[in-house]
Amino acid sequence: MTIPALVSAYRDVLALHVFSVIVWMAGMLMLPVIYLRHRDLPVTSEGAESFVTLERQIFKRMVNPAMYAAWGFGILLILTPGAISWNAPWWLIKFATVVMLSWYHGILSIWRRRLRNGRVPSAAVLRLGIAAPLVFAAMIVTMVMIQP
Repeated sequence: MTIPALVSAYRDVLALHVFSVIVWMAGMLMLPVIYLRHRDLPVTSEGAESFVTLERQIFKRMVNPAMYAAWGFGILLILTPGAISWNAPWWLIKFATVVMLSWYHGILSIWRRRLRNGRVPSAAVLRLGIAAPLVFAAMIVTMVMIQP
């Protein structure tokens, strides 16, 4: 199913989608680095409380809205006639990777709550968490640009 009226708005929707993804990725790259700093502080310290507030604000004001916008504009792009070649496998790989990126978004949220409660993920896991969105972004960009 497509919506022909979206053709005239294609470039605008695409620009909003790309901007949303950039903001979403920025937050998901930033959070594990912040978590690494937070994990070394005692739970009841003033610094830890500042990190809890910062992490919550990044999630609620930046990462969550950007993810919702990226998904929303992405769905509009899917519904735009001619935006996707449905016979090509690239969009399925991209979609699966976006689902995994959304899953990772949930993992970051879980880590945030655990840090708030003093249950600290290991530094090694958090360092891997810094690389995860880069791998997902590389796969997504490759699928969109090359469209194998």
